[in-house]
Amino acid sequence: MKSISQISNFKIIPYIILFVSILFSISGQLLMKHTMSHTNDGIFTWTFLEQLALAITVYCLGIVNWILALRSVKLSIAYPLTSLNYVGILLGSYYFFNEVITLTRIAGVITIFVGIILVVIPFKKSI
Repeated sequence: MKSISQISNFKIIPYIILFVSILFSISGQLLMKHTMSHTNDGIFTWTFLEQLALAITVYCLGIVNWILALRSVKLSIAYPLTSLNYVGILLGSYYFFNEVITLTRIAGVITIFVGIILVVIPFKKSI
């Protein structure tokens, strides 16, 4: 079992910031899709511009959190974790836009998720 000192060496805050970045990115993308799907009155209406500004702001908050996370998280770990965007977008598209989730998409997302685990989880060298 790991001791408290070993656990304290793993800094959780940068990873929380990274996951918040991922959530903002997913939310921003879904808001952009929502905005563009509801442009019946045209793209230069006040309502459209407000919704687009909100979507871009949320997405930009993701970028700011990403930059903050990179201060402490290795890029070789942080970047693969952003692949969780695929999972979030797939689930959000299904829930909010009634898009179909096929077995091929599920297999692709599982493959991505397994790849993330292989990149992020440290394995001890056997040599």
